[in-house]
Parts: sequence; C-alpha cells; structure tokens
Amino acid sequence: MQVYSRLIDPHDAEQVRAQQHLLQQAGIRLDPLVDWSLALYAENEMLATGSCFRYTLRSIAVDAEHRGSGLMAQLITELEKEAARRSLDRLMLVSQPKDRKLFSAVGFTPLAETGRGVTLMENSAALFLDFLKKLEADFNNLPSPATSPIRRAAIVMNANPFSKGHRFLVESALKECDQLLLLVLSDESENGFTFDQRFEMVRLGCADLPQVLTAAGGPYAVSTASFPSYFYPPSELDENSLFLNDEAELDAALFTRIAQHLGISIRFVGSEPLSAITNFYNRVLSRELADLGIELRVIERLRQNGEAVSASRVREFLKNKNYSAAEKLLPPTTWAFLMHLAGGCTKSAPEN
Repeated sequence: MQVYSRLIDPHDAEQVRAQQHLLQQAGIRLDPLVDWSLALYAENEMLATGSCFRYTLRSIAVDAEHRGSGLMAQLITELEKEAARRSLDRLMLVSQPKDRKLFSAVGFTPLAETGRGVTLMENSAALFLDFLKKLEADFNNLPSPATSPIRRAAIVMNANPFSKGHRFLVESALKECDQLLLLVLSDESENGFTFDQRFEMVRLGCADLPQVLTAAGGPYAVSTASFPSYFYPPSELDENSLFLNDEAELDAALFTRIAQHLGISIRFVGSEPLSAITNFYNRVLSRELADLGIELRVIERLRQNGEAVSASRVREFLKNKNYSAAEKLLPPTTWAFLMHLAGGCTKSAPEN
C-alpha cells in the first residue's frame, strides 16, 4: 500500500468531510484551535489525520481498519516534518490514558498526568530537563541567607503589562520567602503586548530586587499546551467540565514538577475579581498543590480608589488614549518602557 501525506485545505469541503468522518469514528472532536492539519492517504482514501495549533498536536486519529499497521508512526513523522518546515522546535500533545503507550512508542515523553490518567507529552526527553537545570543554575546564583533551609516561592504571571498590582504581589511574596521565581508566560495573548515586551517589563520592574529570578515559563507554565483555556476561555464556564479540569490539573502537575525540583514550597497568586477562568484555575491549583505539599497563598489584590489594579484596565486606558489614568496604575519602570515603545512599536503603547 503506497501511503502519502497531504496538508488539508480548510476550504476543500471533501477533505474536511473526510477528516471529520475519520475523527468521529475514533470518537475525537476536531479541535477549534488549529493552525494546520495533515492527513495520510492511500490512493484517495484518508487513513489518518492530525492537526497542530502553535506547537501542540491535536485531533489525531487513525482509521480503525488500519490501526496497528504503523500508520501512527508515519503520521507523527509527517507531522514533525511539517512542524520543522514551519520552524517549530518541539511538539506537545495531550493523550488520553488508552493512547499513552502508543504515543510513547513514537517518541513522546510524559511530562505531567492528571488523576484520570490524561497525560501531557512532548517529543523530547531532554527539553524539560534542560529547562529545569537552567532554572536551578540561575536560582543558585541568587543571594542566599546565612540561615537554612532557604525558603523558595514562585509566581506565574502574564504581566500584560507589568502593573503596580504585579509589583505589590512580588513585594508581598518576598515578605515570606528568601528567593522568588517569577515565571512569565511565554505564549502570546490575542490582545496586548508580546512576550519579549512583557518579559522586559517584569525584568525592569524587579531589577532592584536581588532575591527575584525572572524567567520565561516556556511551554511549561500556563501555556497553550498545558492550559489553552486561559488564552481562549469558554463563553460559558462549566466548572464540572472534565476537559477544563484536565487542563488545569495538567498545568498544576507540571508546576509541581518544577517546584519539587527547585525546592519551592509556596506559590503566590493574586485574588481575581474579574476573570472567571483565572478564579477557576486558582481553585484547582489550591486543591492539586495541597495534595503534594505545596501551599497556594492568595494575596488580596492591590486597590486604588476602591478599584482593583488590573492589567486589563491598563490596556483599556491605553486603548482609549487615557494615558494619565494608565500611568497611575503602573510602576515608573513600566511607564518609561511604554514611552520608549511609543511611536507604533505596539498597538497598546501610548502614541507621541
């Protein structure tokens, strides 16, 4: 049987129908978040398909009559070739329990697992370990107290942009720890600032705090691999959704691996009066981390004039060119950075 691969044209009704039929037979939905899809064919029959969003594989299925014939390995190979052509340096996927051995056999390594056995996997055994080793080396370069053991804590933040509220959360955490890890979300949101801009704002905003390590979260901290609903929240939040709980639990399990490797015992979050998905995530975090001996500490959000300081309010002020209101919610370092960006470098920055 001569098998070949083709990209699926989303405007080709026949290809789309064949893909949906194959997925339905396998009991898999076509993920709404897709950048591109690929299929394996013999003659004109679609035998297998897989899709990709950013660096995560989704909606993978092999025709029932051809399972066990090596088509999964061939499909993954073709998906990896296409990903490399698009300059992707890794691929990740979420596997149901019944498929974990299958994906392990084609080169995917488990990173985190939920209580139901849903597993986040990556097509490398080294990338996550390298990430941990780099964090450990950087952590060890921070000033340490004369007494031991060293109390280590962490904050995961989007900082879109870095506000007085973020700075307040950092300062509150430092009152209860000796060294603090700030993991900045690496994946881009649809609105606001780029990762490079957000990371620089956090770095500048904490440059006077030698006990703080600012690092990129990569795909390992609230990413489109571990918790895509943070970036694309459902229109109606169902807290009993297995799908949503799996996402939050996978992200919590992944953070637990980071924390245990680095000796982090506390994770700090700010209270969340505005975002339902973040509120839900914090509740799952509290439950999951506590079971593994890591405390989740919720810090009441900083308020000015009775209103919570939030990055979304800052973005709204900037969008409406209410720069004086935005400046009041930002530390001087962030405002200076935004003034530097002014002139069209970002849609959210104030204009000259």
